[in-house]
Amino acid sequence: MLEMHAPHAPSSFRITVAFAAVYLIWGSTYLVIKLVSTHGAFVMAGTRFLVAGAVLLAIAHWRGWTQRTDFSARSWLHATIVGACLMLLGNGGVAIATKSLDSGIVALMTAITPLWLVGLDALMHRGERVSRWVWLGIALGVAGVVVLRFGQLNAASTVSTAGIVLMLIACFGWALGSVWSKRPGGAHSPVAATAMQMLAGGMVLLVASFPKEWMLHDEWTLVRASPPDLQVMLLWLYLIVFGSLCGFTAYIWLLRHQPAARVATYAYVNPVVALGLGALILDEHISGRTVVACGLMLGGVALIQLVRARRSIFSRTIAVAE
Repeated sequence: MLEMHAPHAPSSFRITVAFAAVYLIWGSTYLVIKLVSTHGAFVMAGTRFLVAGAVLLAIAHWRGWTQRTDFSARSWLHATIVGACLMLLGNGGVAIATKSLDSGIVALMTAITPLWLVGLDALMHRGERVSRWVWLGIALGVAGVVVLRFGQLNAASTVSTAGIVLMLIACFGWALGSVWSKRPGGAHSPVAATAMQMLAGGMVLLVASFPKEWMLHDEWTLVRASPPDLQVMLLWLYLIVFGSLCGFTAYIWLLRHQPAARVATYAYVNPVVALGLGALILDEHISGRTVVACGLMLGGVALIQLVRARRSIFSRTIAVAE
C-alpha cells in the first residue's frame, strides 16, 4: 500500500505503481462487480466499502498516519459528501448498470468521466472559459454515447437505455466526488480521508439499499434467496483488497500528487482491460458499433487532455519567462 503521508515529492516508482493499480486493477473490477452484484448491488458494495474503510483506518492508526483533528465533524461531512458521490452514485450506479449492460460497455461508458471533470473542475475551481477544442472533445464523447445506444437500429442486440442513463449519472457522481475531494475541509491525513470516505460511502450505500429493496425487491431479498457462496465471497474479497484498498487508495493518492487530467487517463486503459476480460471470461460480444463508440469517446477524452496539457505547458513557459 502506498504511503500517503509523505511530505516530500513522491518518487517516479511510486507514481508508476499507483498508475498501474488504477489502470489494470480497476479495469478488472467491472467484470467482478457484475458477478458480485447479482447478490444485491448496494448490499455487496456497501459492506465492501465498510470493511475496506475499517481495515484502512486500522492500518493508518497502527502506522501513526492519523491525527485527532482528522475526525472532526467538518471532516466527516466532507467525507460523507465525497463518499456518497463516489460510492453511491459512482460505484452504486456501475453495480446496477452491469445488470443490463456488458461489463466491457460499462467500462467504456466510464470514459466520459473526464468530460464531466472538465465542466465541474472549471465551475468549482477556476471558472475558466471552455475552448472550442474542449467543446469538440465533449461533442465526440456525446457522439460515442449516441452511437453506442442508437447505432445499428435494426441489429438483433440493443443496448439498454436505462443502463446508459445510469452510467451517465454514475460518471457524473464519480467526477463530482473526485473534484470535491480536492476542496478544503477533509481530513489532513490523506489515508484517513480515504478511509473515512469509504466508511461514509459504505454506510450511505447500505442505507440506500432499504428503499431500493422496498421498491424493487432486489437487495436483501436476493441475499436471502441466493446467499453468496465461496466463489462470490472470494470475488467480494478481491474487490476489497484490490479494488478498494489498492485501487481506490492509489486513485486518491494520485489526485493529491498528480494533475487531475493526468489521473483521468485511466479512462483510456480501463475499457480495453474490461472489454478483453468480458470477451474472454463471459463471452461478451465486441461489435463494430462498440469499436466505433470506443474510438469516439476515447478520442474526445484524448482531445481534451491534449488541449489541457498544451495549456499547462504554455502557462509554465510564461511563468518561467516572467
